[in-house]
Amino acid sequence: VQEKCDYDLVTPLALLFYYAVLYAPHFPPGSDLLLKAASIYHSFLTWPVPYCDIFRELLTFINNELKAPGISFQRLVRTEQGLPVKNYQSSTVTVLLLNRSEVQSEFLSIAEKLSTSEHPPHATFVMLLEHLYQANFGTHCDLENLHRLLKSKTLEELSEIYASAADAQEIAASSSDPVLSRERLHTMLRDIAGAAFFPAITGETQPRKLHTIPIPTARCYTYSWDQDNFGKWERVPI
Repeated sequence: VQEKCDYDLVTPLALLFYYAVLYAPHFPPGSDLLLKAASIYHSFLTWPVPYCDIFRELLTFINNELKAPGISFQRLVRTEQGLPVKNYQSSTVTVLLLNRSEVQSEFLSIAEKLSTSEHPPHATFVMLLEHLYQANFGTHCDLENLHRLLKSKTLEELSEIYASAADAQEIAASSSDPVLSRERLHTMLRDIAGAAFFPAITGETQPRKLHTIPIPTARCYTYSWDQDNFGKWERVPI
């Protein structure tokens, strides 16, 4: 792509890499895949706009993942599910104004189904904590026992545990040294796990199987009104 300056393939390949990393359960400490990718993508910064902007965003994405593994997945799910946690980055809400008489019934049916199929907050927190610990500790994370323990906790308990873990991850992402950031993050996550009586996470633990954790369907808000009044949108978390 770089040698032939094939602009048509730049965006698809960039998206392919982004989602491959986003869905990856864990990158072992000795893996240099992200560092090699950053080295390659850095040379694309000399390309014209908007291609250089795409790779600038990818380099930021890689840098965040090196310092706080799994943080991009966490931020995406928090934003799409409208979770009541601290906002560390800006988010965008896209509003589509539609006239029912001009929209196909199939589209309206899908929109209504999406707006009523809300992912339970308890299940979302369980999934996010499982992902966060697996992304950082890999095969040393006993995901099955962790899942059972998390399911037994109340929503309030999960919310507090996740808030602490998310804070630790964001602090790591704001640091400058990737190695030191990961070490501090792992220490903080172990402390949180110990306080919450999570399964022990040690280097001597028998390696566990990694699991790919899917991204839940984003929340969709659908409102119908007869007047030009957007007051209902005040309830949508932004």
